[in-house]
Amino acid sequence: MAKNWVSGLKYGAFKVRGGWCAAAWTSRGLSGLVLPQGNRAAAFQKLGECLPKVPVQIWEKTPEKVPQNLQRQTKIALRGKRFKIKNFDISFLTPYQQRILWAACKIPRGQFRTYGWTTRKAGSPKGFRAAGQALTRNPVPIFIPCHRVIAGGNRLGGYGSGLNWKIKLLKNEGVAVKHGIVS
Repeated sequence: MAKNWVSGLKYGAFKVRGGWCAAAWTSRGLSGLVLPQGNRAAAFQKLGECLPKVPVQIWEKTPEKVPQNLQRQTKIALRGKRFKIKNFDISFLTPYQQRILWAACKIPRGQFRTYGWTTRKAGSPKGFRAAGQALTRNPVPIFIPCHRVIAGGNRLGGYGSGLNWKIKLLKNEGVAVKHGIVS
């Protein structure tokens, strides 16, 4: 893990419809985002789970105010609308995990692709299992749209934040989902 990433890490939480989101960021970009949780404490706990283990003193710092643009863009993305967040700092992930997540970013809003498509785009056409793990571990759901990656046969596959979220996010983008099948 890059020492610069840890030393420059900031975090905070904000209220959205349906609960609390938590975010972590550096000067290079967004490093973590938690989909709405029931309360602020749960959002912070989930944030700690989606990031690599960081020194306890990072979490002992007082949370900061999440930048207004990030709050606004998260609310837009949660409604399935086009968002304008493009800067991420996921340098703590392996190069392969990063390539898989960058491939997911190439999937247009309202569309979906298979794990096979994603692995080919990342340069490892047989890396299905590793791709699934990278997508499940995505620390920036919504903005790195791993919900748009599906299994063969147009089946949903998994989702790190739970299948209910995957279905909701796909439907918000106009993708039809019925009985675990997308069309």
